[in-house]
Amino acid sequence: MNIQHLYNQENQLIAKHIEILGQMDSDALPDIVHVHGCWDYKVVKRALQAHSQGARIVFTPHGGLEPWIIAERRLSEKLYKTLLWQRRLVEYSYVVIAQGKMEAEALKKLGWNPRIETIRNAVITNTITPEAMAQQTKDVYNKVMDSNTIELMSDDSRQLITMLLKAGITGDKRWVAQQPPVVDETEWRRILIYADHENVRTTLDKGTHVMNVRHDYIETGSIKSYLPTDYKKPKVSAYDVAGIVNEMHRSKITMRHFVELDRALRKPEVDDEWLIDTFDEGHLLKFFRRLLQVLTEVTAIDEGFIPIAPLDDKGTQKLRNNLYNHLKI
Repeated sequence: MNIQHLYNQENQLIAKHIEILGQMDSDALPDIVHVHGCWDYKVVKRALQAHSQGARIVFTPHGGLEPWIIAERRLSEKLYKTLLWQRRLVEYSYVVIAQGKMEAEALKKLGWNPRIETIRNAVITNTITPEAMAQQTKDVYNKVMDSNTIELMSDDSRQLITMLLKAGITGDKRWVAQQPPVVDETEWRRILIYADHENVRTTLDKGTHVMNVRHDYIETGSIKSYLPTDYKKPKVSAYDVAGIVNEMHRSKITMRHFVELDRALRKPEVDDEWLIDTFDEGHLLKFFRRLLQVLTEVTAIDEGFIPIAPLDDKGTQKLRNNLYNHLKI
C-alpha cells in the first residue's frame, strides 16, 4: 500500500505527526493520499489531482475546521471560495480523522462527510502512544482499501468473478469454457470482500470448489469497510423470473439480483412466451432485455437460457453503472 502524505511543510507539529506515522511516499501513484491540515490550496489541488487518478483521500484537519477558526475566516473576502475548495476536499475524502471528541463533534455538525474516525495525536497528548496512533491510522488505511473493492480490481479479477459465479450457479465446471485467470492475494482479498458485500460469497465459494481454484481463506465478515449510508445486505425475496425482474425495477440492482435471475432462468418450468407477454404488458420488456445483456456479462449465462434478444443501449449502460457503483462512497 503506497501512502502519500500532503501538508504544508512549514508546520512542524504536522511534520512530527507524519514522522510517527512513517513516510511511505514513493514515485508510484499512491493508493491513498493522506492530507494533513487545512486552508492550503496547493495541497488541496495536489490531493484532488491524485484523486482524479484513482487515489483515495484520507483527511486529518489537525483542528483546522473548528468553529472558531471558520468564524475567524469569515472576515476574509475570499471566504466563500476558500470554503468551497476546502469543503470539496472533505466531501471527496473516504474518511476524516478527528484528533479528539470535541473535534469529531464539530466535524459532524459541519455535515460535510459522515465518515469520521477519532485518533488522538501522540505529538500533542500523552493519552496515546506513538505506536498506538500509527497502528490506528494504519487500520483506517486498511479499512479504506477494503471498501468498494470492485473499483480497485484488475480485469482478470472481474473475469474470475464471472467464471466462479457461473460455476457456482451451475455446479459444473464444464459450463465454464476457459481456464480461470491467476490472481494474487491482494486481488483475492478484493474479490472475497466484494462477494461478501454483494451477498454472493456462498455462490462464489461453491464456484471455487467446483473449479478447484485454490486461495487463502479469508473470513470477510470480520473485515471492516466503509459502506454507503443507505447500504443494506442485498437479498432477493422473489424466486421466479417475473418476481425478480419486478424487484430489480423497484430497487437498487445488486450482483445478488443477477445471480438469482440467472438461477431462475435456468429452471425448466420457465415459459418464455408468457414472460415476454407479461413484461410487454407491464412495460418492462425493454428493461428485461437490458438486464439480460448485463446478465450475459456478469454471470455469462448461455444463449439457450435467454428468452429474448438482449438489448445494449444507453439504458443498459446506466444499469451497468448502477451495478458497478452500488458500493461507491
